[in-house]
Amino acid sequence: MPLDAKLMDRLFSSPQLPSMPAVAMQIIDLVQEDEADVDKIAETISLDPALSTKMLKTVNSSFYGLPKTVGSVHQAVVVLGLNSVKTLALGFSLVGKLTHSGGDGFDQMAYWRRNLYCATAAKQLCDKLNIVQAEEVFMSSLLQDVGMLALVQVLGEEYISLLDQIKGDHRKLSKLENAELGGDHTEVGGALAESWGLPPLLVESIRLHERPDESDENLRQVIRVVNAGSFAAELIEHPEDQQRVRNYHMILSGWFDIEEEEAGQLLENTCRQARETQRLFDLPTGELEGTEEIMARAREALELISLQNARTSGELQQANQELAQKAQRDAITGLYNRRHFDEQLDEQFLTVGPDKPLSLVFIDLDHFKSVNDTYGHDAGDAVLVAIAKTLSETAEGRGDAFRYGGDEFLLLSSGMSRNDAALLAEELRLNIIAAMAKLEIGEEGVNPGVTGSIGVATYEGTLFKRPEQLVKAADKGAYAAKSSGRNAVRVFVPKTKAA
Repeated sequence: MPLDAKLMDRLFSSPQLPSMPAVAMQIIDLVQEDEADVDKIAETISLDPALSTKMLKTVNSSFYGLPKTVGSVHQAVVVLGLNSVKTLALGFSLVGKLTHSGGDGFDQMAYWRRNLYCATAAKQLCDKLNIVQAEEVFMSSLLQDVGMLALVQVLGEEYISLLDQIKGDHRKLSKLENAELGGDHTEVGGALAESWGLPPLLVESIRLHERPDESDENLRQVIRVVNAGSFAAELIEHPEDQQRVRNYHMILSGWFDIEEEEAGQLLENTCRQARETQRLFDLPTGELEGTEEIMARAREALELISLQNARTSGELQQANQELAQKAQRDAITGLYNRRHFDEQLDEQFLTVGPDKPLSLVFIDLDHFKSVNDTYGHDAGDAVLVAIAKTLSETAEGRGDAFRYGGDEFLLLSSGMSRNDAALLAEELRLNIIAAMAKLEIGEEGVNPGVTGSIGVATYEGTLFKRPEQLVKAADKGAYAAKSSGRNAVRVFVPKTKAA
């Protein structure tokens, strides 16, 4: 709906309203001249060392994947074209200023994280669809919610309390803004972009990014791409939400004829490219979740949707079996999860006797946190997958492997004695070393250096009264292994009472 005149006056008369950086204004003036002077534009950008450095860093990154290194802003203009360089320069200067906007109570990290995913997904989609305005789409996606920044800057607590009401559900925002303020952030953002003198495509993309079908026909495809980026962002931030998964696939199929497999690949590419984009634009997003974790949860949600749909096709029994199996598995490693372990432990604990012991091997990974901290969650996920494969292969025919949580794993074996469990644990310790020696992570392909501190405990029908006591005993063994210097096996042996 049109902006309320009083709200408009209040916003645009406020000294807190974000303003256009000087270098961005110079670039806009230069490119709007009848005959744009490439040398002058390159010189203007180069006068800002921070801006020119970011420009060259981006041009030479995987963001473009050019075959040769670009050494100067002038060369970047020649290689990418005036329009691309202009849009990037505007974006860098604007984003650099806007990342300092906001205030107490406004979740800057959530704001920029969402827009980072929106912009990265939109650019991936441009590349897929061969849309030439990829930079404009990327930048308008990154700036699509600039109206929110203007509203929080000017209205302060009044707008923060409104954001609190939607509890992170961005789809509810415009309706609430219109009801409470007489206008919404899309109209504010469009008006602000227009006042800055941004190119018309950016202005309209910001103004209509949530209502692409209201745009002129010649802009509709581009603004639909911007809108589709927001559906990708919502899925990435909530990959287990089946409705968001449905929305993403329906939008890509309905608007762009992109089917499920291709849509999944675009989503994965978005997750991976987002890290590089976050680094290049220095966005305050906080730590991004690992790609494998996101994709595993999204695939699981999509499979559950398919299985639920299968119920209406007379496949209820099979669907239920597959759903039950999915519920037992860890999304990243494919091992049985903690819930299934608890069920199995309770069940097998009741069958234990002198001739049928129950052994538990508790694996606590060493140095795993440093992998995540140094190389990121994607590398950490690769380590977890390799460890899980090692556990499954080592335990095959002798017990079941579980991911207990974080960097902790379990092997549960019914009928295995304490001595045999200790031998299995030592075999597993050596196999972990061998598996990690073969694994390469990070850009330089280094070995992760992860080992296992392993505890063993056995229940023979006495001592332990409850299943969780067996877990605690094996955990004590793993703790003793860590205390002894890590990469060791320690067996919990109950103390015998003196005669």
